[in-house]
Amino acid sequence: MFEEKIEKLGLTNPVGIMVQPKETIKFIRFLPEISWNQAYVVLLLIRSKGLKEKYGFKGSDHSLSLHVVPGYYDDPKFKLYLVLRRYSVIAEYSREYYVYERHTSEGVEYYRIPQPLVALMVSPNPSDWVKASVDTVNEFVNSLRDALINPERAGELVRRIDVRLGANSMRRAKHIFHMIDIDDRSLIPEVEGKVQEIVGYMPARIITKRGEHILVRVSEFTKNQAKKWFSEIPKYVDELNKSLNTEEPMVEYKKNFQEPVPGTKYRDYIPKFKPSEM
Repeated sequence: MFEEKIEKLGLTNPVGIMVQPKETIKFIRFLPEISWNQAYVVLLLIRSKGLKEKYGFKGSDHSLSLHVVPGYYDDPKFKLYLVLRRYSVIAEYSREYYVYERHTSEGVEYYRIPQPLVALMVSPNPSDWVKASVDTVNEFVNSLRDALINPERAGELVRRIDVRLGANSMRRAKHIFHMIDIDDRSLIPEVEGKVQEIVGYMPARIITKRGEHILVRVSEFTKNQAKKWFSEIPKYVDELNKSLNTEEPMVEYKKNFQEPVPGTKYRDYIPKFKPSEM
């Protein structure tokens, strides 16, 4: 349904950092359908690794902008695609919009944010935006109350409601997918083999510069699959990293995560989407 609208409106051309819209559309097609109280969450982030390479210091992944696409729209996936196109344009010109503030002992330093430092992300796991919104409003009210009592600390006490909405949306995500992040291509055959041994097929993947992200639909496991997966996979990943003896883990198992949007520029690479292989 959403693809017909995209075709009819002529929205299949590249725009901003969305350089391969067909990859983006394949990924959106894969995402689960959502109910009215659920939402797709879109994040425009500064990546900390990019700050280190560009400016010589490692900051933190920082949300520049967040958009919640609720399920009460007639066609949430079409709405999601439009949001991703709009954010793709903003990301392309991020240097003109955004400044990173670095607080040091000598004061505040300001840095412009060029496009390669920016990433467009989506959580494959839909969020309960209603519960996330209630959590965020309660936090915001409490922080305002604390600021009234301690006005000299208002700047640190008043929580930015847009930032907290993002964090709470991730916390309120429905765990349909878990993800295995492989950062060494030589390890892909071994890890994929272990996954297929339990799941019975090759789950969908997002191909990254250094490896791939395997998106495992744990919500559809049988009782036996779930028992085998949760008892074996975390231990397997831990033991694999220990055997590699690298400074940083080459394989990670994640329950809460966001994915770079396939078809968009992600630093100097364009992630690709590969559907499940039964």
